[in-house]
Amino acid sequence: MSTRVTLLTTVDFWTPGSGHRARIDSLVRGLAGEVALTVLLPTPAPPAAAAHLAATAPQARLASLRPPPDGPRDLALARLNGFFAAHAQDACIIEFMQLSWMLPAVPPGVMRLIDTHAVASQHDAMLAQRGLLPGPVISAAQERGLLAAYDSVIAICAPDAAVYAGWLGADKVVLAPHAQPLHSSPHRPEAERLLLVAGDYPPNREGLTWFLGEVWPHLRDWDDRLTLDVVGSVGPGLGLASDQGEGLLVHGQVPDLTAAYARADLCINPVRCGGGLKIKTVEALAHGRPLITTAHGARSLEAHAGRAFAVADTPAAWVDVVVQLADDLPARERLAQTARALAADQFSAAACYGPLIAALRR
Repeated sequence: MSTRVTLLTTVDFWTPGSGHRARIDSLVRGLAGEVALTVLLPTPAPPAAAAHLAATAPQARLASLRPPPDGPRDLALARLNGFFAAHAQDACIIEFMQLSWMLPAVPPGVMRLIDTHAVASQHDAMLAQRGLLPGPVISAAQERGLLAAYDSVIAICAPDAAVYAGWLGADKVVLAPHAQPLHSSPHRPEAERLLLVAGDYPPNREGLTWFLGEVWPHLRDWDDRLTLDVVGSVGPGLGLASDQGEGLLVHGQVPDLTAAYARADLCINPVRCGGGLKIKTVEALAHGRPLITTAHGARSLEAHAGRAFAVADTPAAWVDVVVQLADDLPARERLAQTARALAADQFSAAACYGPLIAALRR
């Protein structure tokens, strides 16, 4: 009998435009077919969710608890308990600690896992320090207490896994990075087009604002033919528009990122805070594009800096690296080739989700 796994989430992962959605979508694709997967939504499933799963993970089953949108938690817990009574499961993966209140409805004998996209206490503290998190900050003690209720914690990168292992023991941690399909596109002799793909998330807004203020004017002074394509909700989130000039092209949400990456001569990720693994860094590597990012954007991949991507943290360093790569096609091709090889080795579905699938089957 195939291992029966329920993935419980409130995230509309079938909608493109953010790293956390892309991560859940990738995880669903990676698990479907390897286990008997049910994607369970606490609220009624929209037609878009069913259409997306039918196209990308047809082996997965979509289900909904269908409580009233503003119904009490007790009703949601009762219906979740009823779901498990009607559909015997071996494991339940919960997306994000915010749903930990539903954990009591998961019956004994069902393995309980939580998929984490960052160490929340570290993430919150970093954003609060920069004034990007107006709400409450979760403490390490609070986070550890919540995670201790699970049988296993899924970490998206090695630094996070090390934190969880220190809190809970290594036997309770499964490392499952973000899997990304590979793509390949030719490189133009002259590099004139930069690309940023990012969702409307405070660190992305802060990083792009910094780049546009501190780096982009100097690059345009060097070559006013340079353009910057901003793809995703971060541009509209900052109120940017393509008609404001200075080579800035704001596209908003696009249905498929493949074409955007194929058009890019250089990818940038100027994020300077946050947590977890940077999804747009992985995407650029897997698309075989030469990437420039910050030390934070290279988190957990530091050993590959200078070979699979370039790192810059000051405005002067950013300008130097962009100018150097723009004038050096062989250097761009070497970076892109190494990037794609790194993605093939570390970010395939087998590499990322194999250990998790093995843990679920046990």
